[in-house]
Amino acid sequence: MIRYLVQAVPWRLTIAATGIIVGLMTLVARWPAIMWPLQGTALGVIAGVTAWASDEPAAQVVDTLPRPLWWRITARAAVVPLVLGAWIACLLAARSRLPDHFWFFVLQAAGMVGLALAVTTWRRGRGVAEPGRPFAAIVVPTATAVALIRPFTRQLPVFPVWPSEDWHTSRTVWAAVTTGSFVILAAALIRSLRKA
Repeated sequence: MIRYLVQAVPWRLTIAATGIIVGLMTLVARWPAIMWPLQGTALGVIAGVTAWASDEPAAQVVDTLPRPLWWRITARAAVVPLVLGAWIACLLAARSRLPDHFWFFVLQAAGMVGLALAVTTWRRGRGVAEPGRPFAAIVVPTATAVALIRPFTRQLPVFPVWPSEDWHTSRTVWAAVTTGSFVILAAALIRSLRKA
């Protein structure tokens, strides 16, 4: 698995994305009232790089080999600890300058990782070789736009920042996204096992 991991995962992209996450969260920590939308962008980058790492450019060859989809997805998910580690390190380093909702922010990142893995694994299981790039191209600008425009803030607070906002509802939304994503991921992996 290590040889496949080294060759298959886009490490340069992953390291660049990790640097972008740190840079964005540094700006957020420095000027939270102004730069808060960049927190949504950083979450979009987490989802985007996780999805991109799931792409299999040589799918026509790799899909015929004895290694099943779950094995390849597990190997490619090696990017997850790296980007989540960078995210958590940023949260810890800037804890005094961010809203006091550390575990909520961790939940957001877990939800984005779960969503990325669920979508790309589901599509890989249906024969799409590179579902990650289109997903990344959608999720990063969408997360940025939602964080910047903040539509339906009272009904559906996705990226709350102010103490007066409904953090409880947002926590519920993110818990549902995270749980639903991992259920879909499990279903996609089980389906791939049955096809094997």
